[in-house]
Amino acid sequence: MTPSAMSPSQIIGNICVAISTLVFLLPLQNLLSEWARRETSNDQWVTPILLVLVPVWLLMMGALLCGTANGGFDWLRLGRPALYAFAVGATFALGVVSFVFIALYLRPGFTPRFLYTPVIYGVHFSTVLLVVLSLNPKLTFGSSMQWLRWPWTIFTVVSLVASLILCGFWIVRKGKDGLRNLAWRMEAARKSPGEVLAHVAALDPEKNFKELLNGANRHQSREVREAATARLRSSPKFLDLLAAELEEGHVEPAIEFLHSATLSAGEQSRLARPAQKALDRWVNRIPAPNYTTKDNLRRLRRWGEEMLPVVTKKFAGTDVDFTEVIADFDFRINGK
Repeated sequence: MTPSAMSPSQIIGNICVAISTLVFLLPLQNLLSEWARRETSNDQWVTPILLVLVPVWLLMMGALLCGTANGGFDWLRLGRPALYAFAVGATFALGVVSFVFIALYLRPGFTPRFLYTPVIYGVHFSTVLLVVLSLNPKLTFGSSMQWLRWPWTIFTVVSLVASLILCGFWIVRKGKDGLRNLAWRMEAARKSPGEVLAHVAALDPEKNFKELLNGANRHQSREVREAATARLRSSPKFLDLLAAELEEGHVEPAIEFLHSATLSAGEQSRLARPAQKALDRWVNRIPAPNYTTKDNLRRLRRWGEEMLPVVTKKFAGTDVDFTEVIADFDFRINGK
């Protein structure tokens, strides 16, 4: 079939598939390789992954809609509006599945990574194959596509139900603030350095405390880190909020803030005990060697060896003793 013989929906759909696959094979794979080497027990990987994964599946949605317009899904025996709704729902469901399995791949715990790669690749390329054959029926050479259609459809419907439950649970748990923070982080990641600094300056140091905490860690540029730190300290509740995060919240961003920040004597006194509790919580979460992978244990070792010496040294002048935490870390990592 020559390009001149194609309908507009076929041309647009094929272009969407091609661009989506290029983005999947290049930027997304580079990000997976980069973050697989880092300590990913916090959620700093989420924004850069979503900034690539969302365009991948938006392009796939365009391709699925074009395939629907071309009659490629008429075999489902639904009305055309229902088919378009199904294409949108399928995109959402498969995008969520891709994100979940990427999360499992980056944070495998005691399971090996190779368990998740078949789903990450299979979901994308099975959809690509289905859309390409739907847009270009001559490529099937008259053979039946039922071997692909029904497994893909069943998997997609199950994924849609699971995705709706998962997203509903996340929204209930995080609420509007969680959605707003995620949107702000994705928007900030696309901005220029000057726009990022303006974005940081506009954040509320109490309502957006966790977002500012992520902006003040060692992975950010010096300008962003200093701006986020200054914004955090502008709140009179700063020390109480940071202490609460250390004691009960997400350990890694709070500890990484302590690692990067210069602490006053008053801050050292107020935060020493919460820092000890945070490190103790983190160390106690290190799995036994026979319940995790060597790669995961190496990442945990690297993060602990970077954080513990610097953070504990900052509280050396207080009456809080970190000796047991350090000894426990050595035992869990080295077995001695």
